[in-house]
Amino acid sequence: MKHMTRRSFIKGAGLTLAGATLVACSPTSSVPTSQATEVPASQATEVPAGGESGKTVLRFASWDSSSGQDVYNSITNEFNKTAPNIEVKVEFTPDSYDDKILTGLAGGNAPDVFMWWNYPGLIARKGILDLTEFAALPGDKGLDLNQYYPEVLAYAKIGNILVGTPNAFTPRAIFYNKKLFAEAGLPEPTSDWTLDEFTEIAQKLTKGEGADKVYGMFMSPGTYHLQGYIWSNGGDWISPDGTRASGFCDSPETIEVIKWASELVTKLGVAPTDDTGTTLGGATQMFINGKLAMMDNGRWPQTDLMKVENLDFGLVLHPINPNTKKRVTVLHTSAFCINPATKYKDEAWQFAKFIGGPVGNKLFGQAGWAVPALPAAVKELGWETDPIEKVWIDAIPYATVQPCFMRTTAWDKADSEFYNALQSVWLGQATPEEAMKKVAPIVDDILANAPKIS
Repeated sequence: MKHMTRRSFIKGAGLTLAGATLVACSPTSSVPTSQATEVPASQATEVPAGGESGKTVLRFASWDSSSGQDVYNSITNEFNKTAPNIEVKVEFTPDSYDDKILTGLAGGNAPDVFMWWNYPGLIARKGILDLTEFAALPGDKGLDLNQYYPEVLAYAKIGNILVGTPNAFTPRAIFYNKKLFAEAGLPEPTSDWTLDEFTEIAQKLTKGEGADKVYGMFMSPGTYHLQGYIWSNGGDWISPDGTRASGFCDSPETIEVIKWASELVTKLGVAPTDDTGTTLGGATQMFINGKLAMMDNGRWPQTDLMKVENLDFGLVLHPINPNTKKRVTVLHTSAFCINPATKYKDEAWQFAKFIGGPVGNKLFGQAGWAVPALPAAVKELGWETDPIEKVWIDAIPYATVQPCFMRTTAWDKADSEFYNALQSVWLGQATPEEAMKKVAPIVDDILANAPKIS
C-alpha cells in the first residue's frame, strides 16, 4: 500500500465530493529530502506573455484544482482593485505539485508566489524568501502579524523565519451523526467528554454485521491522524529538536495511544480496517451513507455534508485525555510563499500579503474551504456564534505543539517508515511495542543524516 501524505490521507478518507478543495492541506507528493540543490540566485522568474501593456505579471501556483477558479478569480479581482498595475496568473497543479515547484526553483522558472506547507526542505535549499523584513515595513507596506491567530502564525514560522503569509486552515474535530446517536439512546457528546467515554460511545454506536454494519468510528494508521491523541497523552513521534525518534515514538505514552487506536480496529471492531474503509468509499462517504457514526476530520467535507438531504450532523471537540486531563490538536495549514529568485519581490509581497491577509482569508472562508487565519475575518463571517463553526474556533487554542514536519528536513522519509510500522500493527502483524522498537533506530538514522534546516 502506498504511504499516504496528509493530503492523500484526506482523499482516501472519502473527500471526493465536489467542492472539497484542500486549500489548507498538503499536496500529494512530499518534499524530496535527498536533493540538496539550492535555488540558482542568478536566475529569475520568467515573465509569462499575455499581460496587459504596462502591467507586471505575477505567476501564482496552487495545488487546488481548477474547480476553485471562482474563488481565486474573486481574490485576484479584489487584489487588482488595490494594485491595478499588477496582473496575477493562477496556475493550478493538483497532481505532482511539489515536483513542479522544485523543478521550477532549480531551473529558475518557478512561480513568483506559491502555496507550500513542508517548509524545512525548501529553507535548507534556500527556496523560500524570508518575509520577516517585508512584514516589518511601515504602514500599509508591511503586515501586522498580531492580527492572526497566534497558533496559526506559529505554523508559518520556522525559528525566526517567516516562510509565508498564513492561509486559511483547519483544526480537527469529531463529526457525529445525530440520528445514529438517537437510535442508540445516547445523548449528543459535549466538549468535556473524555477518551474513555469516546471509546465507550463508539462501542455502543457500532451495530450489525457484514454489509449492514455501522461503525462507531474511523481510525487511520497515519501519523498526523494520531498526532493529537499522542500529544494529549504526553507522547510524540520524534524529539522537539527533530534529531531522534528513540525515547519518543517508543515511549510508554506514545505506545499507549497506538495500542488504544489500533484496538478500535483489531480488538473492539468499532472502526473499519483500511480495506473495508476503502471498499465502503472512505470515511466521508461512510458518514454520508449512515455507515459511520463519528468521523475525526478537518473542515473540508463540511460544506458538502450540509448539502446532503436528511443528514443531521453535529460537531464536537476531540475528547480530553483522562491521564493528563489535556486536549491537544493539530492544524492543517499552508502559507503563501515567495520565490527568492523572482524579479518582482515587492509586487509578489503585495499579492502574498493580500491573499494571506483579511480579504483573501475571508473569501476562502466564505467559499467554505477552511477557517480564516484572522479572528477579524471569522467574526465578519459570523462564525463565532454559529453552533458548528464555533467548534472549529474553539479548537484553535489546543494547537500548542509544533508538528513533526516542521522539525526536520527528513520528515517525509521518517513519516513513511512510521506509516509502515503502524500498518503492521493495524494488520495484527506486530504489537505497538514491537513495531516502534523496530522503527525507532531506522528513523534515528534518517534524522541524523538529514540536511540542517538552516
